[in-house]
Formats: sequence, structure tokens, C-alpha cells
Amino acid sequence: MRLSDIKGERTLDVIADIIDPIANIAEDEVASELFKREKLPEGMTANKFLLQRARKAAPALLKGHKGDIISILSTIEGTTPEAYTGTLNLVKLIKDTIDLLTDEAFTTLFISAQSGDFSGSARESTEAGV
Repeated sequence: MRLSDIKGERTLDVIADIIDPIANIAEDEVASELFKREKLPEGMTANKFLLQRARKAAPALLKGHKGDIISILSTIEGTTPEAYTGTLNLVKLIKDTIDLLTDEAFTTLFISAQSGDFSGSARESTEAGV
């Protein structure tokens, strides 16, 4: 399941539950490189570019943020971290990670968390005197 597939009131619960794990990853410069939008270098295929970026960022992400990744993926799937981990294997991890990395809703949320750009937030409205 992808974040963009979640509808209705459940969307609020999922976002609330994944904000902290996303923030933890966003604060890690090396791990968060995998989620940054970068222009495809001229003469390089998309697959080669993704693999190049994954080689650099994936070890930091998977080793340093196991709990965060499990929390995000299990929440999106609608299960507990324990139940998700019990079904986890290499194929599932790869599929779920690719779904996450290619999900526009997730990358938008991640980039917002990373940049601190929460346009129209209550904090900004308060600071602006609105």
C-alpha cells in the first residue's frame, strides 16, 4: 500500500503516526539523501542514477533507522510494527521500499519535513499576526 492510497479519516491517523519517524530520517543528512529530488544527470539512465543514490543512502537508512522504517511501512499497511516485521522478507522489503520511494504523497511529505516548509501552518499564521 502507498500513502497516496490512504483515504478518509484514516489519513489523519497515518500522518500523525509517521511524522516522528519521518522527522528522524529527515534529520539524518546521509539517510535522507535517498528522498531528495535531484535532476537526472545527462547521459545517465534513471535506474543507474537511482542505484548510485541508493548505494550511498540506503545503508545509513536501513542500519540507522530500522525502527523508523518499520514504523512508517507498518502504519501505511495498517498493521502493528510487530505484525509487519513478522511478515517481512527481502522481496516484501524491496517492494514496500520502492512503493514508498515512488509515492508522490510520501516524498512531498518527507521533503516538507526535511525543509521545514509547512506553508500556511498555525505557527506561521501566529508569527505573522494573523
